[in-house]
Amino acid sequence: MVTLPSDQTNLSPVQKASSFLYLFGTFLLAVSLPWSKFLMSNAEIILLLSWLLDKNLSEKIKNFLKNKTAVILSSVFILHLIGLAYTTDYNLGMEDVRKKIPLLLLPLIFSTSPPFSKKILERILSIFIISVLAASFVCFYILLGYSNKIILQPRDASVFISHIRFSLLMSFSVFLLGYFLFKEKTILIRSLSVIALLWLILFMFMMESETGLVCIGIATIILMIYGIFKLHNYFAKTVLAVLLLTTGSAIAELFYYANNKLPPGPAAELPRFTKSGNVYSNDTLNYENENGNKVWTSVCEKELQKEWEKRSNIKYDGRDLKGNELKYTLIRFLASKGIPKDSASLSALTGEEIRAVEKGIPNAEYMKILNPLARIQKIEWEFENYIRGGNPSGHSVVQRFEFWKAAIGIIKENLFFGVGTGDLDIAFADQYEKMNSPLTKEWRLRSHNQFLAITAAFGITGLLWFLFSLLYPVVKEKKVFNYFYITFFIIALLSFLTEDTLETQAGVTFFAFFNSLLLFCGKKEDHTGS
Repeated sequence: MVTLPSDQTNLSPVQKASSFLYLFGTFLLAVSLPWSKFLMSNAEIILLLSWLLDKNLSEKIKNFLKNKTAVILSSVFILHLIGLAYTTDYNLGMEDVRKKIPLLLLPLIFSTSPPFSKKILERILSIFIISVLAASFVCFYILLGYSNKIILQPRDASVFISHIRFSLLMSFSVFLLGYFLFKEKTILIRSLSVIALLWLILFMFMMESETGLVCIGIATIILMIYGIFKLHNYFAKTVLAVLLLTTGSAIAELFYYANNKLPPGPAAELPRFTKSGNVYSNDTLNYENENGNKVWTSVCEKELQKEWEKRSNIKYDGRDLKGNELKYTLIRFLASKGIPKDSASLSALTGEEIRAVEKGIPNAEYMKILNPLARIQKIEWEFENYIRGGNPSGHSVVQRFEFWKAAIGIIKENLFFGVGTGDLDIAFADQYEKMNSPLTKEWRLRSHNQFLAITAAFGITGLLWFLFSLLYPVVKEKKVFNYFYITFFIIALLSFLTEDTLETQAGVTFFAFFNSLLLFCGKKEDHTGS
């Protein structure tokens, strides 16, 4: 059996190497999550090597098979292997199975290795937080423009892993920092925890990481409600109740101000001619607006085209760097500033504002590094555009409706066993054609919902087993009241609703690592995080 460094008396060199590699691999995997898929893979190889160096392999395999929780966790990987039996695209199926290896490997290793002490487990979580913070600082540096990378939208600053996976790491780090804030007694550690916690939340606002912010918000509300019912201290109950009400009011106010629009003015008040004497177009029946200013009033495209092509190499009738019609982006941008859409207004734009339009930024407010309302306003515009019959392609929220429609269509046709491990790409491509989906080809993606992804691949049978594999460990290992595990679990479940988290290496490694680490690697007598 692998022995941790504190128990290394009278060990053989191989056993010492195994023990060192086990601890090193665990720390390396915690560090690598926000940085590199290459490092994640190497950390897993190191952990496997440490496991194989143990001379008692047969006993460890027996222990693994006796551990129902570990077997059930690993069975999700087996589900993907079974799905290969009836897939038609075997190459894609094997690639998908390769991505899912952590679902088998990490439960196997951690469930058959000695648990860490509370101190070591906290150090692993601490190094994870430090790594996430370091990655956020680098991404902030990139967001400020101090690199050669072109940032078309704030989330592009997440250059190491997907911004969505990174937001999950930051969300979990926020709750871990909350633990250390209350657990540590030194003022220095508490102060650093507060600063780091606030920074990560602030940075998620900068990156417009709605997935991470929603996870933090909902998980916090759940924990508050739990505390109100379970705490015996009436003062603490009252404080939590007040905080809950305050949080709800703050969210409501945020949405109110983000969605507050100015009423359209009467057509008679609108100017008919530009300063150059050209006629304005005034569409008073179109209620599209930016920052409360109507988009399609006081528009003179003749002047806009002439003036724009003096200031930019991108054609007025061309496309911005995000692939949208540039003239549409420009008109929205001018409307956001509350100025007429004519040559005089365009000539007054700064060089930075011209570059913003070229990058596809349709609102001057979106140029700010920190604008808490920006993401809400963008989502609202997406919905309005979608309802009006606009193309949802490239709009991260509303295009999910198309993804989900396609997934449901696949499920209806393959209800019990799905299409298999490797045929999801083919099935989605066919379904989008059947639906005559408005999504352009590059945006015809998978479901962006883990439960739908599992059901499309393995049918209702697979979904029921997947749900069982999620819930059984929580109940069996009595982790409902474990702070570390339950915060991770809530964040993971919430991500499954809007993302196919387990379909990428970063996502599946995040889930498999913390699920296994927090289930199997804390000594029961420590009650870690409870």
